[in-house]
Amino acid sequence: MAGRRSWAGNGWVHSNGSLSMLTPIDPLFIFLSLLTQASQTDNEFKFIDVNSIGFELHMDTASVSAFLAMDAVQKKALATLCETRQISESVCVAKVDPGQVLTWLKHKCSSSRLPQELDVWQMETVDETLKEQALVREMVLLVSEYLQPYWTERLLCEFDRFAQLCESEKKAVATHMAAVIFDSPDSYTPGVADPSTKLVPAKQVKPKTAKKRQLERAAAKSKPILSFFQK
Repeated sequence: MAGRRSWAGNGWVHSNGSLSMLTPIDPLFIFLSLLTQASQTDNEFKFIDVNSIGFELHMDTASVSAFLAMDAVQKKALATLCETRQISESVCVAKVDPGQVLTWLKHKCSSSRLPQELDVWQMETVDETLKEQALVREMVLLVSEYLQPYWTERLLCEFDRFAQLCESEKKAVATHMAAVIFDSPDSYTPGVADPSTKLVPAKQVKPKTAKKRQLERAAAKSKPILSFFQK
């Protein structure tokens, strides 16, 4: 039950029973997150001191120091994601370059990178162009799990939000729905009246009394009063 899980060990209990699974990740995703948080203001990016990345965000100093100590990774991240300027021998500033970032992300979203387990488009009848778009869309959704909303939105716009694929899927759904025959509920209940139909009872006619029948016969034999004045 939610809120009632915990971990128990040899003489200890940890109340937080959540489970985190670690998977391989391109460290440039971590750099992109750090750089975006440190330098983005109103969807614009400013130059920041490379040596200050992460620390001004009040993050775990030990973890950030260990991560940024990987010089080769940092150089690759700055070259791939940023515009850099060397101010002095000890000071280098960098600014996120959206164009470079999107080029890198689009490379990450190549359909050839999609795990085979996620390739659900195996039908030969599917248009190859649409199949390629579908595979790329799956990769975009996968990569977006590592991105901030800003970059996910920019990445989707780069692919025109897969408008052609979405339109094709809508048409396929409409064609499928048109081919489905929806039976009327009456076909499952033959002989049962529709409950929404109100039955109007027949008006009961009272039998005529002897006096009423006598008056009707007398009225039939009588003549209009004007007939006495006619010539």
